[in-house]
Amino acid sequence: MRKLLFSLLFVGAFATAANAQKEFANIELPMNRAEDLVSVADDNGNVAMYYYQGGDLNFVLLSPNGEKLAQHQIPYRYSKDPQILGTRVTHDEFIFYSRYTNGRREYVRPFAVNRRTGAFRSLQDVQLQLDRNVNFVGGFGDDEHFYMLYTDKDSNFHLYRDSDQQVATMEHKLFKTDQLPRTRDRYARESGMIYVHPDLERNVFTGHHRSKIYSRGDKLHMIFDAYELRGKGGDAATTEILTLDWNTGQTNYRTLPAVEQRNSPSFNSFLYQDKLFRVNLEKDKFKLTAYDFNTLQPLKEYNYTDNEEIAIKSTPVHQRGSGGLFSSGDEIIEKQDKVMKSLASGVPAITVDTYSDSTLQLTIGSYKAPRERNGNQDRSRMVRTPDRYVRTPRGLALIPGRWTPAYNIPSYYLNSPYYSRYFYDPYGQSDGLPTGPGISTYFHSMLDANSLNKVEQEGEVDVLQERVEQYERNLKQEPEFQTVYRYGDKLHYGYYDRKARTFRIVEFAHGQEPAQQEQQQ
Repeated sequence: MRKLLFSLLFVGAFATAANAQKEFANIELPMNRAEDLVSVADDNGNVAMYYYQGGDLNFVLLSPNGEKLAQHQIPYRYSKDPQILGTRVTHDEFIFYSRYTNGRREYVRPFAVNRRTGAFRSLQDVQLQLDRNVNFVGGFGDDEHFYMLYTDKDSNFHLYRDSDQQVATMEHKLFKTDQLPRTRDRYARESGMIYVHPDLERNVFTGHHRSKIYSRGDKLHMIFDAYELRGKGGDAATTEILTLDWNTGQTNYRTLPAVEQRNSPSFNSFLYQDKLFRVNLEKDKFKLTAYDFNTLQPLKEYNYTDNEEIAIKSTPVHQRGSGGLFSSGDEIIEKQDKVMKSLASGVPAITVDTYSDSTLQLTIGSYKAPRERNGNQDRSRMVRTPDRYVRTPRGLALIPGRWTPAYNIPSYYLNSPYYSRYFYDPYGQSDGLPTGPGISTYFHSMLDANSLNKVEQEGEVDVLQERVEQYERNLKQEPEFQTVYRYGDKLHYGYYDRKARTFRIVEFAHGQEPAQQEQQQ
């Protein structure tokens, strides 16, 4: 009887997965290093895919129908992997930007692929005229420009961006940060900074970063959450907003109301269009507030205690990565007394997105990095943190490394697999580095874009991110590489099938009538 029930459940899950999406493309890619792959789409539906392997640059251009238009392998003049920091889509080309260093000299090295023919061209290297004693924070590209961001010993920001007339030219401006209070730990804000591109995958790992950069025209908004500030009490923190205005060269500093937090950090935020959403998670309370970003006035607020159902949930609370001897590593938390505690067990996270309808789809939860196997490490030792790359669908966002005492680095970054696997420990403490993907605990919520009320409807709520995650859970084997990126009003889930040496892209959309297909791997 149990076997029969299991079979019925399996068939039901398989049928759901098969009817929730359609295959967009299936490309032969003889890759040995799948982690190097970067994908970008334009407004017409063309997709450019890039990866570096064996000293060669590899490009594939796909049509809006998923057909392969061109594929190139270009010998690269340097043996060092050109880590892609960001991309841009111009009128004619997809442009990929990388950083090259030679001693104290630093260069931006762009190369491009034609959006219609797939033709490759290498652009002239651009040497940056850097001031002394500046540290590289990151590089990123939006629809109009590519940026390189540095900071100096006085915490001022040095910003470089390509000009409107010529891609291979980088202009420089210095932004003073006199209004920005210093944090208790030096470089704390810069340690986990990530650029939020509109195509960035919306999950709790990307949402748990407490330093985020958003671009809006000629302004960059840096938003920092829950940092301990000098001269402030440890139980009171706030959301800080620092705006860099390229046209005026001026900075503007604003804050949201302070939060009395018992455990640091206990809140995080996410900017979407003209609204800033902030979630505060404690083991006995849940608070979500939406603010008007221009005035910082609250628009909507939801509050729940530990003995209340979180009414804005549109999906169950999932917990992934907590696998044990008798656990699949992906479970649904149903008991109310456990829901709030589980959501507050890591660094709070929130992301927001919208698609072709009039709703906002929120992902709310927390990310908990794996613990170190050896807890006897000397936290006062000097360690070198090399350049760390955070994957985004638009490329790799680089976070710079430096020599620093281990106690200066927040423990949740030290414990993160995305940080520690690049962590150089000169005193041979590598046996204590953490293992595993960490634990993501989250749910999705669908709100009306205008009223911010929960969307109530009969039947299953169509949350695209939930469908993507369900598809991934139903794969027979977890892919070695996977990425999710926006494709107009759709989501594309791409993953590398090493056995078949192909890269598969599956498309998800509202109201889509997908074709039947077998699950791969």
